[in-house]
Amino acid sequence: MNKKKEDLNKKIKELEDALKRSLADFDNYRKRTDAQKLAMMEMAKADFMTKVTPVLDNFQRAFAHLDINDPKIAGVKQIEKQLEDILASEGLTKIPTSGEFNPNLHEAISYEASDTPIDQIIAEVESGWQFRDKVIKPAKVRVSKGK
Repeated sequence: MNKKKEDLNKKIKELEDALKRSLADFDNYRKRTDAQKLAMMEMAKADFMTKVTPVLDNFQRAFAHLDINDPKIAGVKQIEKQLEDILASEGLTKIPTSGEFNPNLHEAISYEASDTPIDQIIAEVESGWQFRDKVIKPAKVRVSKGK
């Protein structure tokens, strides 16, 4: 009788261990799939942001040639601002284009002689965009090569 009880207790212990391992495996699987879902959502957002940034660039190009004091144009300017605010709330930021040239953030369109110190950005040609910490479109800039 004692041997049978020991065998049953041993079997119970084995089954408890197997259950604990299964629960831990399932918990790890759930965490892994949740992380994969989040990563896929972030990739989809980044892809969407990449498709939308040319629209923002076109707004800027258009406003460069229009009188923004015109009430109709000012209304469209507000729409652009609203779109930028929505995208910013999702993690899209404009890459700054003042100061030193950074090849990780900027694409040099030209190097020009200038009174500005060497490797300083002279002008922005086209905006660059970053989604969270990932550059989705480098800023196109003109860079000083010194005098």
